Amino acid sequence: MKVLHAPYNIANQALIISKAERSLGIQSDVLIFYQNVLEYECDYNLYLNKYPRIIRLIPQFFNFLSFFLKYDIFHFHFGQSLLPYNLDLEIYRFCNKKTIMHYWGSDVIQTDIVKKYTLLNEKIFEEIFPTINNDKKRERIKKINSLVDVSIVGDYSLLPFSPESRVIRQAIDLSSLPYVGCVPQNDIITIIHAPTNRGLKGTDYIIPVIDRLKKEGYPIDFILVEKKPHHEALEIYKKADIVVDDVLQGPYGILAIECMALGKPVLDHIHENLVHYYPGLPIVNTTPDTLYGNLKNLIENPSLRTSIGEKGREYAEKHHDSTIIAHQLIEMYYSRIP
Repeated sequence: MKVLHAPYNIANQALIISKAERSLGIQSDVLIFYQNVLEYECDYNLYLNKYPRIIRLIPQFFNFLSFFLKYDIFHFHFGQSLLPYNLDLEIYRFCNKKTIMHYWGSDVIQTDIVKKYTLLNEKIFEEIFPTINNDKKRERIKKINSLVDVSIVGDYSLLPFSPESRVIRQAIDLSSLPYVGCVPQNDIITIIHAPTNRGLKGTDYIIPVIDRLKKEGYPIDFILVEKKPHHEALEIYKKADIVVDDVLQGPYGILAIECMALGKPVLDHIHENLVHYYPGLPIVNTTPDTLYGNLKNLIENPSLRTSIGEKGREYAEKHHDSTIIAHQLIEMYYSRIP
């Protein structure tokens, strides 16, 4: 069995899954159209961003032919495949090549539905989600799902946008995330916030609360992590005593999982409509209104920070270990082979 993950490596998920599949004896590779600031590893980079848009079709087409002949299973990510407008999905289907579409977020989110699972206000909502034709997006998702063997969403929070999809949860490589806990090296409490998008994560609510706590005399070193390669960001996360991830959206993501694996207490907003999907989740459920009290409680109680961090590691091992996720996917691959 030869598996190709393509054409985007969202939050390093394609690579983490691919490496885990290799460890289980599957030939699995990652192809990307182009690299981004996070500089995740890959096996093939087509560097399409170096070409004018109209010229990109040429390398796309020739690479499609090459990889079509080389691989048995095509595990696509982020609603895209190797050719524009997913034109190749029809070809795989006709030639009995197995295909999976893995949705990760904005590729599948519809704004009229997401409002039920977020605290984003209308202004931020309009800035982050510019005019989207939800009906057109639903039609596209429906068409993709009809052409692939199976579609997957990367978290339960994405299931409302593609109800027929299967949930396979986010994966992390635990071997690269050793438990370090959150025992402070001095009296200063290091609080980390790493927004990919400040509006989405609620950064404008978080910074004033940090400033308020500092003015009240709490010894806080606040680190804002932005636009750094993933390996550099991880080294910063290891120094955290507390991690504030996202106080507006409904789910939790890779940052929270990585920091739980490191043994850090994590603050995130888990919407009430989603809480039932995550029994035993040790994340401190936090909104802008509860952020001050939750942070103050953790700052004043080091034993609580340690306890939550230990439970976070256990949760990550149980639900997000890449080997467990790879087993689930390989079973799916084989179950769809005649």
